[in-house]
Amino acid sequence: MAKDLYDVLEVSKGASDQDIKKAYRRLARKYHPDVNKSPDAESKFKEVQAAFDVLSHSEKRARYDQFGVTDDQMGGGSGFGGFHGGGGFNDAFGDIFESFFGGSRSGRGGAGSQVGEDLRYDLTLSLEDAAKGVTQSITLYYLDVKSGSTRSCKQCKGTGFVEMVQRTILGSISQRSACPVCYGTGGIEREKKQKTLDIKVPAGVDTDMKLRISGEGNAGIGGGPRGDLFVVITVKDHRTFRRDGSDLILNLRVPVTQLVLGTTVRVPLLEGESDLKIPAGTQTGTKFRLKGKGIKRLKGGSSGDLFVVVTVDIPKEVSKDERRYFEHIANLRRDDEALKTFINTLK
Repeated sequence: MAKDLYDVLEVSKGASDQDIKKAYRRLARKYHPDVNKSPDAESKFKEVQAAFDVLSHSEKRARYDQFGVTDDQMGGGSGFGGFHGGGGFNDAFGDIFESFFGGSRSGRGGAGSQVGEDLRYDLTLSLEDAAKGVTQSITLYYLDVKSGSTRSCKQCKGTGFVEMVQRTILGSISQRSACPVCYGTGGIEREKKQKTLDIKVPAGVDTDMKLRISGEGNAGIGGGPRGDLFVVITVKDHRTFRRDGSDLILNLRVPVTQLVLGTTVRVPLLEGESDLKIPAGTQTGTKFRLKGKGIKRLKGGSSGDLFVVVTVDIPKEVSKDERRYFEHIANLRRDDEALKTFINTLK
């Protein structure tokens, strides 16, 4: 027995469009295979996508509420439910992208003409590649018009729509809607194909940014234009640097003696190294700025900064000689008395 789509999205049957979008975003993030490594994450991610495809589309949702099955289960759908290739996900549910990109592109370009669905591809980059920009080759699946396919639907005579006339006390009202047999295709069939594209990723991209590749989505219906491809970026965490917009943050542990006496160290950059002067008496938590050593900004062409945050590296164990020297310094500085005096000021 097929799962209830409302249960899949964890919403009630009377949920608003906004509630459905919020639920989809939450669950898509939760079960995305790049984030969730559990064995069933991918299947749940696809279930969530499929449920959103139906419930976010007014006509599909109405048919599901009426008949209790989806278009594919009714036997008239394309059967193209989303595929993954080259390490990322792309799906053919065009209406899903309303939640990501702020609007559906399912408008019509004339009788029986419909824009092809947009596709999504998730691309994961290293911080280095995101900072300098890269050309990435990706492979994905898409829908193209099947060779020899013609308008063959007898219900709508290949137009893709039907007209219904309703009589009211104000007269007859004519309403045009998608054909319930061919679902607006006019009988034209599409088939799954595979292609490889070289995607130019600009320097400075960050997680959740989207690159729009015009005309690389699914083929339109009835002569309609192709949809677009949206490449959604994820930048992996770095073992050395933490990113804050266009700035980078480096945590640097420095021996207590070097903070007391001062020193100059070579700190790593994303590319190369740079000298950093640490003055004598530097306190733990001090932040040093290396201007322009961060990540290039997408707009403006300038680069962010690298901030080096210094923390004291206190040894957990010391030798007898080291302990004797530390005790000697403590006695010279009368640190014990200084600590007692400070505590008394707090009372």
